[in-house]
Amino acid sequence: MDIEVKSLEDNKLKFILKNTNAEFLNAFRRTAMFELPVMAIEDVFFVENSSALYDEVLAHRLGLVPLTTDLKSYNLREECKCKGKGCARCQVKLTLKEKGPKMVYASDFKSKDPSVKPVFENTQLVLLAEGQEVELEAVAQLGKGKVHTKWSPGLIFYQHYPNITISKGLKDAKVALEHCPRNVFELKGGKLQVKNLEACNLCLSCQDRTAGGVTIESVKDKFIVNIESWGQLPPKTIFEETTKLLKEQFNSYSL
Repeated sequence: MDIEVKSLEDNKLKFILKNTNAEFLNAFRRTAMFELPVMAIEDVFFVENSSALYDEVLAHRLGLVPLTTDLKSYNLREECKCKGKGCARCQVKLTLKEKGPKMVYASDFKSKDPSVKPVFENTQLVLLAEGQEVELEAVAQLGKGKVHTKWSPGLIFYQHYPNITISKGLKDAKVALEHCPRNVFELKGGKLQVKNLEACNLCLSCQDRTAGGVTIESVKDKFIVNIESWGQLPPKTIFEETTKLLKEQFNSYSL
């Protein structure tokens, strides 16, 4: 397989993958979203909660707060030497103690490990009125998306690479231009030309409205792949760690 990186941002990675098939990419997608572990709050112990939210509602909100993840320092609880009892190698404690009136944000969490903290500090947790307070201890641990979506690192999606052919007999170039929702085409000298091929998502809108004047086909062994991280891990790390997991899974099979 050949990889061509098109763009890399803080939470997004886009690349072209050649000489592969949809079966492999689907295995990659499922491994990344459901097998790659990340940190999330699993247990919440309340000392005080006089807010408008019940304990279980607030605990659910806390569980969905993305936490930065250090895969090198922590083990899955079931694979840890403590045998699942809970120790500094498989879990992190975060505390929260606030009094109203105020909005409580994710930044108000105090983590025992600075490398594990809320990704988005401005996430609103609960609004406390005058006289209301909340005090709790939360325990975060590694988990997998196949158990709960709070342990999923992000979205991974792909499509076949498009191939666009414009017929010389195309009568009305403006039809394709006006009905393309992705701004793929442009007019130059009155002729329709492809401006941004990789923006095409194979919707076939232009093909249906030009009676064969524009033909859209998919390249069978070439794909556009996107990784959008929710912040627990950088997209590059998601790609690298997923590749390692896939290799381990392939090597575990014996024929």
